Amino acid sequence: MKKIYAFLIILMGLSGALKAQITNADITHQFNFTNDNFDFGKIPYGKPAQYTLTITNIGKDTASLDDVRPSCGCTTPQFERGKKFAPGQSVNVVLGFNGNTLGPFYKTAGIFLNNYKLSKQVSFKGETFQQPVTDSGKMKQTGTVIHQ
Repeated sequence: MKKIYAFLIILMGLSGALKAQITNADITHQFNFTNDNFDFGKIPYGKPAQYTLTITNIGKDTASLDDVRPSCGCTTPQFERGKKFAPGQSVNVVLGFNGNTLGPFYKTAGIFLNNYKLSKQVSFKGETFQQPVTDSGKMKQTGTVIHQ
């Protein structure tokens, strides 16, 4: 009797592992991602920036975009939750970054498709820089007269 229970436990474990392997391999056969590793380059500190991630259905069945989950609050996704798209069609996800990280940054977002059965992590990176302050924009006070 113990052998039967052990066999069933092993069988259930193997079936779960096989399912996970098939799911991970399927995403590259069903979807093409454009800008899934985006580089902003250098952007001014504190200035919001955004880019568009395009997901194209290259599979045989209609797909759905279920969710986009950014890794932090500095990233804001814009997308249509539950959007269905047929083979050959694409959907866009706009990922925004608030720019409030000084220096190099690397951010990620999880993309969930087909009733959360498939997922992919996308990323973007860049570097923010401080713009130098110039005297032309400052006000100087001399006595009681203000000069611009």
